[in-house]
Amino acid sequence: MLGIRTFMLAMVVVVLSLSAASAQDSVDVVVIWSPGDSGTVADWDTDPILMAVEEATNTDIKMQKIDWGTFIDQVNAAAASGQLPDIIGAIDHNNMNLFTRWARDGVIAPFEGEVAEAAPNVIAQYEINPILNEIKIDGKIYGQPISWGDETYPNMGLIHIRKDLLDQYGMELPETFEQYFEFLRTNVANGGTGVLFNAEEGIGPALNAFAGAYGLPMRGWVKQADGSYGYWAVQPGIKDALLLFRQMVAEGLVDPASWQGAGRDEYAAGQGASLIFNGGGHIGRIQNDMDLAGHGGQEWLLPALTVDGETRGYTNEPMFWGMSTIGGMPNNNPVAAARVINFLISEEGYRLTAVGVEGIDYEVVDGEIQLLPARTERGFPTEAGDTGAHPMATTIVSWIPQEWQNWQLLYGKSSEFEAWFYQMWENQGMYQIESYGQLIASPLWAEFQATGNELVARAFLEIVNAPSEQEAEALFDQFVTDWYAFGGEAATAEMSALLQSIYN
Repeated sequence: MLGIRTFMLAMVVVVLSLSAASAQDSVDVVVIWSPGDSGTVADWDTDPILMAVEEATNTDIKMQKIDWGTFIDQVNAAAASGQLPDIIGAIDHNNMNLFTRWARDGVIAPFEGEVAEAAPNVIAQYEINPILNEIKIDGKIYGQPISWGDETYPNMGLIHIRKDLLDQYGMELPETFEQYFEFLRTNVANGGTGVLFNAEEGIGPALNAFAGAYGLPMRGWVKQADGSYGYWAVQPGIKDALLLFRQMVAEGLVDPASWQGAGRDEYAAGQGASLIFNGGGHIGRIQNDMDLAGHGGQEWLLPALTVDGETRGYTNEPMFWGMSTIGGMPNNNPVAAARVINFLISEEGYRLTAVGVEGIDYEVVDGEIQLLPARTERGFPTEAGDTGAHPMATTIVSWIPQEWQNWQLLYGKSSEFEAWFYQMWENQGMYQIESYGQLIASPLWAEFQATGNELVARAFLEIVNAPSEQEAEALFDQFVTDWYAFGGEAATAEMSALLQSIYN
């Protein structure tokens, strides 16, 4: 009898062991590569956020963060070796031609069939935000936008001013460029400096409001009266915008440090009367830094300025930067990868990577989230008021949704600060300029883009620093001729046809 009982117990142990092994085998391994660093995550294998994602998706996640400078090279090498990660984070807009080639070569997998079924949240984004149709390839979805929202809204090249200085001089908030220039003149006359912007690689997005004053965007493509599309930088109105910008330079209203790349940090520290920079959470963080600097600075974001009293606007932009993709090679598990991405962009996933795990990173007191001190030891931003996400989401599926950015920024703040911040957010989008084709590249445009960008950066910097207005005009005319001659004409024809197929 003892022998039978022993045999039966042994069989139970074997069955349980096999069941455990079967359960373990059913867990899908998902390898993630994304650019950037791990922040304060000391060990990904024991990170509570990653473990929560694994539990929710029935996966075993292997995370590798890679330096931005070598990320694309390492992904290409992995594709060549046939050992591609299952999730590839943050392929930016400048690499759309690479993204397209990967798709057509079968390196990455489309969100279709079982993959689409595993990621309904990804598919829904394309239905909510029509501009995402620009990043489809041959009509298929390949990318998860690394986003902070599902709309379009102005973001770069916005005009910030020191409202405390404006009040000191007894001046009203500028509505026109002449009023803005007068404020800068007054500050310079009182021993201060003018506007700061980072001109290390050309004037770039700093042209935004100037172009908007002539009804043009500072990036993308412009729909013409005949239904065709033209590139923003070669439109006649951009000459006027550059001449207006040149006036600001010629009058000495630009802080000299701008040409060496100074900008946001210098402005927050008390240098400069104005700043041309990004909006959103940056506005609140600038005010936080001004408070820490202790010079009494008061940050204010101006609605887009006008010249004629009618035309104005900041360029409308997609609320995302770059895309994550999923590997489509024989070693990959695209369905499991899609499952992980789908969870990370769910409401539960966003909350997890924005706030953390309840009881570890935060607790709920009287219905309100209270962050715990140890939270910053597990990957979350270490500075108060910082609005970044945990690196489990950053450069993988999102920067952090705008609603959670706002929540973090306003955490512990007064009602006055909150009202001010939302006023700045309203100012940011009060006047908008439409732009097309910011995310898409036809073959000829992808080939010409680097040359075109170089021509724009060099010519615009020369134009705004030209000794006379006549020379500035001649430089712009020559730039337009060169831009078309060096490949812009053929690329424009191809891009125009592509955009007409999407929008017309």
